[in-house]
Amino acid sequence: MRWIVCAALVCSFGLPGAAQSPDATEQKAPPKREPPPGTLHSVVVKGNQLYSSAEIVKESGLKPEQHISVAAIEAARKKLQYTELFNDIAYEYRFTSGTAPAYDVTFQVAENQQLFPMRFERLGLTPDAARACLKDHVDLYSDRIPGTQGVLKRYTAALQDCARATNPKMKVHAVISNDDPQQLAVLFTPETPAPTISQVIVSGNQAVDTGTILRAVNDVAIGVPLSDERLKRILDGAIRPLYAAKGYAAVSFPKVETEPSKDNLGVVVKVQIADGPAFKFGTIRFRGTGLDEDEVRSTIPFKPGQPYNGQQVDTFRLAMLHSLRRRGMLDASIVPQTDTDDSKRTVNVTFSVTPGEVYNFAKLDVQGLDITTQPVIEKLWGEKPGHPFNPDYPDFFLKRIEEQGIFDNLGDTHSDFTSDPTTHNVTVHLYFKGGESAQTHAKRKKEEDEKKTSDGTWSPY
Repeated sequence: MRWIVCAALVCSFGLPGAAQSPDATEQKAPPKREPPPGTLHSVVVKGNQLYSSAEIVKESGLKPEQHISVAAIEAARKKLQYTELFNDIAYEYRFTSGTAPAYDVTFQVAENQQLFPMRFERLGLTPDAARACLKDHVDLYSDRIPGTQGVLKRYTAALQDCARATNPKMKVHAVISNDDPQQLAVLFTPETPAPTISQVIVSGNQAVDTGTILRAVNDVAIGVPLSDERLKRILDGAIRPLYAAKGYAAVSFPKVETEPSKDNLGVVVKVQIADGPAFKFGTIRFRGTGLDEDEVRSTIPFKPGQPYNGQQVDTFRLAMLHSLRRRGMLDASIVPQTDTDDSKRTVNVTFSVTPGEVYNFAKLDVQGLDITTQPVIEKLWGEKPGHPFNPDYPDFFLKRIEEQGIFDNLGDTHSDFTSDPTTHNVTVHLYFKGGESAQTHAKRKKEEDEKKTSDGTWSPY
């Protein structure tokens, strides 16, 4: 049995003939013959990872033993492309020669790699019910989907059919949500705007008093549009630190409910709090370079066995970071990682230190002073070019200038600096307003006094 292999869209069947004459280019090329129709023998899919081969073949509409042609194969390719689940789809086929050719088709697919998880809110469906609905109604279903218009349209239509069973007037809307900046997601909600939080009520708390919790929560929750992810971030950001400061590293929120407010158009959020057990510090480790071990050992405010305090951990992190910056490491980063051991009721803390390059002081830029007073400041400036830059020094220097009374009528002074990440050089800018040196002030006063006695036009008022 002889097979003929073709790639892409068509095969060309050349006709035998003699070599072309020089003017053969002027002659019309012979028409390309399309491969004859036949019977589909098999379909193979390559390059797929997220979707199964069987699902892709089913979506293409091709079935073994069906009557097949090149046009039908191209139509199947377009149908797969229209799903917007693939960045590219190519195919090749081979067929037997004879009166009833048998075709073997291979699709090479490149799946869309920009995928987002899905979230469901205010649809009257639990997340599990929403996913079950989509599995039943959407071909080539996945828990992570591209954010293309075609894909969102299919998923939205399926959810709308399921949601209308309980709310016939609901219109489902899909949007790429950044409620969690670290993880974008496709959010399916009704088209109607989300209600805002008008009140938060907490219960079950014992380790932290209710007033303290509500003050922390209300500052960031009241007036915020309600969403599950946003509410989770509010509780984690406002309540967890209060408990962590008292050693309660396992605080949880086993029950969160919402109900319409009786006083306004917002919603009341009811949060049940479970304090959990108190924890102690476990092991304390440092990973990375740049820190002075003796300095850390002498300044660390907590030790293994002491009550765990999350606020102390962050305060100490900031102190270490400030120490690195004072030594010129302006890009330094320190990230604390906590590992809770429930069996021992301890929290192991690891500080990951990335010191970065050392920045050196390069140049001083003084603004707002005249040619007489500017050299005075430049002479008093103590930092030397080429030495590690201490970002605390400029403000310290300005404060010293103010305390020494070098200028009369000194107004606003402030500083900033610009750093070059390629050369790691720093230029410091000092800004002065309304000040003049004592020498300049004396000279100006003398000139004014001489003018008063010479023209007789002065007045003390």
